[in-house]
Amino acid sequence: GEISGVVFVNQETVGKKYYTRLEYHRFINDVYAITNRCYIGDSANDTSKRVDIAKTPWSDLLEESFIQNVDGPLYGVLKMPHANNVDVDSPMGLPIFSDAIEELKDLDIAYSRNSKEILDSKRTVLLDSDRLLPSGGKVANTGLYFKNQRESMGLPDYVKNVYGNGTEDFYQEINPQLNTDTRLSGLNALLSQIGYKIGYSNGYFVFNESTGIQTATGVEAEQQRTIQFIKDVRDKVEGCLDRVIYALNVFADLYDLAPVGVYEVTYDFGDITYNREDDRARWWGYVVSGKVPAWMFFAKFEGMSEEDAKAMVAEATPKQPTLFGNEE
Repeated sequence: GEISGVVFVNQETVGKKYYTRLEYHRFINDVYAITNRCYIGDSANDTSKRVDIAKTPWSDLLEESFIQNVDGPLYGVLKMPHANNVDVDSPMGLPIFSDAIEELKDLDIAYSRNSKEILDSKRTVLLDSDRLLPSGGKVANTGLYFKNQRESMGLPDYVKNVYGNGTEDFYQEINPQLNTDTRLSGLNALLSQIGYKIGYSNGYFVFNESTGIQTATGVEAEQQRTIQFIKDVRDKVEGCLDRVIYALNVFADLYDLAPVGVYEVTYDFGDITYNREDDRARWWGYVVSGKVPAWMFFAKFEGMSEEDAKAMVAEATPKQPTLFGNEE
């Protein structure tokens, strides 16, 4: 299920020529091999003519490289925690939205219809053409005439002239009613379905932000699925970065870019349910109860250096007079 070989594509443009380099990483028995193949063409997709790497922008690279004593591939692959049920034989992962394609289409339709309804909600006034004629004026049965009359009378553009069928003047206002609340409920329902299929808890995504989870306590109590999903993604990020850092270490050793030695990787993504004010109050309680020195609180929450925090605490500490009247 792991990717054991990969081809990286790199392109450079020199004048009107496009250079393409394909860098192939794979294992040959227990030896790690890197092969470079270069092409020149008249467009970005033209790789029909192969060219020697010495005649390309990558002339300082070798066409073939072999590395001994490598424990794994010299690259990292970030895959989402979703299982690939589209192609079970593929080592590639799936995007997080892969299970919600249909719902995303429905969301697009629902949003577009709401926007179209707002666009079509313009007020309209249907006004009999007789009301646009001055008393005793000559009737001209042309749309341009009535348009000029409307402009000359200073009428708004939502007034449309119509021809009455009877002797009575005709006047009607049309004010379309928006179904915003109903449509918003439908949009939120679709967002909830999409969020759940992606990996979040129900109701995590909403248009009306005030209905969402507001506090870290609420997230921890009601969003366990969301927290687990974020943890799973972070685990995948760690795995990818571990491989990238390992590759950088191998290259650093090969080209003597840094002293040879062991290294340790530490990840600190932070807690999704972290609340700074709660943490601040808790630490101040430690200070008051004498569990930690005050300078640690100032260094942690006030952005002070350890030296400045210690100096400030020492300055604020009351001095005790000695036997000869000096303070210490």
